[in-house]
Amino acid sequence: MPPSSPARPRFPAVWYGHEDDVTCVAFSPDGTRVLSGSRDRTVRLWDAATGKTIAVYSGHDAPIAAVAFSPDGGTALSASDQLAIRAWNVATGRPVLSLPGRGVFIYTAQFSPDGKKVIAGGSDRSLRIWDVASGEELANWPGHADYVQAVAFSRDGTKALVGGGNCEIRDVATGKALTSLAGPTGLLFDVDLSPDGKLALGAGLDGAISLYDAKTGARKAVWKGHRKAVAWADFSPDGSVVLSGSYDYTVRLWDVATGRNINIWTGHMDRVRTVAFSPDGLRAISGSDDKTLRLWDVNKALAEDRVEALGREGK
Repeated sequence: MPPSSPARPRFPAVWYGHEDDVTCVAFSPDGTRVLSGSRDRTVRLWDAATGKTIAVYSGHDAPIAAVAFSPDGGTALSASDQLAIRAWNVATGRPVLSLPGRGVFIYTAQFSPDGKKVIAGGSDRSLRIWDVASGEELANWPGHADYVQAVAFSRDGTKALVGGGNCEIRDVATGKALTSLAGPTGLLFDVDLSPDGKLALGAGLDGAISLYDAKTGARKAVWKGHRKAVAWADFSPDGSVVLSGSYDYTVRLWDVATGRNINIWTGHMDRVRTVAFSPDGLRAISGSDDKTLRLWDVNKALAEDRVEALGREGK
């Protein structure tokens, strides 16, 4: 018999399993798996096509604040509210890293692009960097203006965009602030750098998404549409669109060149806390306080938008 073809994702799809708010999500580098973290103190590994739970990782003593895959997809990282960082071998489910808590609420953690370091930030207004192989703390950058809510690496791993009460780009080797981004209003919940490193995003409490020149720090545009705080905003893998999730229960797509709102997805019954693009940019995943994850068809939304654009041009 010929080998069976991989399962194809269904849209829209709703995934059930967590027993409390879903706070963070991430696609594996090959797009076949999804990680999610929850206030139920567990991390789940999902089949991205079927929505079936593959594994449940437990061991945290506090709600999960961040999840990430290593660049090779072999390791699943999670961080809890008490700065306890753990990692598991995806194939075996065995723990491979455990960093103890220090009484600090953590809000963001991820691997460096080369997979050799973990960077995390939280309520002590500091960023910490650890060596993955040894668990040794390599750096501690204090002095951020407020809680560190989010961090995003540049593709080459030399810079990190840090967001919270303010927003700045730092040199990863020295911790030195290279650029301060002008004009964020209120607390930032998420930040991101475009794939080419030329643009930066900031989104947060005021419900707006700000687009910046990453070199000068100047704000280029402000996108408004969400009616409540924006919890998460990410560039697509090609940098052409942005995905956002909000406390207004919606997920939106934005055109980077024009700031136009391309699509609005509804269906969540509570605040959307987290969103992520698949590596090919054709799908999106969201997690909500309604305890579910939802899978969205980005490719279809973009195709429909192109048809509508042609119609507008033909009038």
